[in-house]
Amino acid sequence: MNDRAPRQRAIDYGRRCFGSTWFPASVAEAPGRLELIGNHVDYNCGLVLAGAIDRVVAVVAGQSSDRNRIEIAAADVSGDIAEIDVEACRHWRHNCGDVGPDHYVRGVLAALMERGHPVQGGFQVAIAGDVPLGFGMSSSAALCVALVMTLSAGELDPHEIVAVAREAEHRCGNPVGAMDQSASIAGGIILFDGRDDSFTSREPRLDDYVFAVADSGVAHALGASSYAVRVAESREALATIRSCLLPDLPSLGELTPDVWANARSMLADRIEPVQRSRVDHVVSEVDRVRRGVDAIQVSDWIDFGRLMTESGRSSNENYKISHPMVEALVAEMLAIDGVAGARMMGGGEGGPALTLIHRDAVESVGALLDHGYFRNHPSHMSGNRLQVCAFGAGARIESLSQSSG
Repeated sequence: MNDRAPRQRAIDYGRRCFGSTWFPASVAEAPGRLELIGNHVDYNCGLVLAGAIDRVVAVVAGQSSDRNRIEIAAADVSGDIAEIDVEACRHWRHNCGDVGPDHYVRGVLAALMERGHPVQGGFQVAIAGDVPLGFGMSSSAALCVALVMTLSAGELDPHEIVAVAREAEHRCGNPVGAMDQSASIAGGIILFDGRDDSFTSREPRLDDYVFAVADSGVAHALGASSYAVRVAESREALATIRSCLLPDLPSLGELTPDVWANARSMLADRIEPVQRSRVDHVVSEVDRVRRGVDAIQVSDWIDFGRLMTESGRSSNENYKISHPMVEALVAEMLAIDGVAGARMMGGGEGGPALTLIHRDAVESVGALLDHGYFRNHPSHMSGNRLQVCAFGAGARIESLSQSSG
């Protein structure tokens, strides 16, 4: 990870790509997030505990003469400057293949225009961040939020920014929920409610514990994962339950453990095993979030860590969204003194493991992993593979003066 602040790296990269006369006029910064408990339940209208981290994606914009064109240069992604025709992005969708920063720009422009929001062209945009790519911290959501704030010609309220950023990801082929964008907008720790995409802030005392992410060495790419498959399986399971037993059930996330236990037995011969497993995870995960809220209200981090571990186990066994190497890393961490909980995090099939560690044990946990899992499983990442994360501020945009950079 580069030690320079993302905004300064973006400014420096912009001048390198666009020339020394390029003037950075504005910067939007949006943080990545940690998903504490609530894996894959936001699009099932469930509850999620998440937190914005102190790492951001910065989008720095300077004016150019062509009002219908945007040029994009991304410091953390190799490639040439991408030139985008604003009007050509109307109704744009990306149906297959890799997704890069220029695709997210097109997705944001299309989403803004589809919703009737005026857009701003005539920009040369430089992007840089310290949210690790492919690390399960939702760098794509952070990028989309920062792009919405940059490219919208009008001021949008937080919920509309979330909605536009989410739609941009959908247009790029990622059928995500709204939790990632909500955490990035809100900052700190939130309880996200997938029923109406609302969120409320939480201010727990971490006391002697910290959250950290550990690099598994397996990169995660949302567009190439089974994310879309799990979304489809969840919808199929909901349709089965509605047609066979509970016609008024709004969503899987609103199915309580007691009701599901009764329905599960009654549907034994009418619901596919895969669907049953997916519902098992969603119902139990939402219940874990509720218990997690109770735990953080009284700063019971031992109980919260146990719930995290249960969450990861269900994500792996019932939702089948983890990865063998991530699970091996989780198992190794759980065997170390001072680790209260550990689990896979994010979209799955790679990325990091999230862990809750006593502050006094961070150094020893890192050393043991260096001589264990990290030694046996190389990574493309540079720097410390166990990274302690603090919770940070929400997304913001500001004008830059002539002397910036």
